[in-house]
Amino acid sequence: MIAPEYLEHLVGQILHHTLQDRPAVASVLLDVVSDNGDSADLYGVCCAVADTGRVAMQALYPLAGSDPEWQLPPDAVDRLVGDPHRLFAVRFQTAYLNRDHAMTTALFQAAEAAGPEDRTESICALLAHVRVLTLRAEQGPATPDSGGVPA
Repeated sequence: MIAPEYLEHLVGQILHHTLQDRPAVASVLLDVVSDNGDSADLYGVCCAVADTGRVAMQALYPLAGSDPEWQLPPDAVDRLVGDPHRLFAVRFQTAYLNRDHAMTTALFQAAEAAGPEDRTESICALLAHVRVLTLRAEQGPATPDSGGVPA
C-alpha cells in the first residue's frame, strides 16, 4: 500500500498528464502505483479519475447523477462490446456517477482478474474517457438531444 499523501500526489499527476494529452506519462505513473501499491490503491486511482469524470458529466448534463440512476444510451454497450477496456471505462464511470459502489468494485475486480496488462489497459481507457468528457465539458452543456454518456 502506498502512503496516502504520496498516492494523492501520484493521482494528481496521472490526471494532470492525462488532461494535458500525455497518456504515456500518465501510464508510467500508473505503473508506479501498480508496482508499488496494491489493489486498493489502483481502485482508488479509478475512483479519483471517475470523480473527475463526474464533474465533467455534471457540467455536460446538469441532472447527471441526480436521478436515481444514470443510464448508458442503449447502443453504447453494443458499440463497445468488441473493446472490453473502453466498455470498462464507460461502465465504471456510469456506476461511479450513480454512486453504485458495489458495481464499481465488481467492475474493478473483473478487470483485475483479467490480469495486470488488461487491468492497466482498462484503467488507461478510463483515463482517456475522462479526458474526452472533460474536453467536451469545457465546450459547455450538451444539447438535450445528444443524450447519454459519450462512448
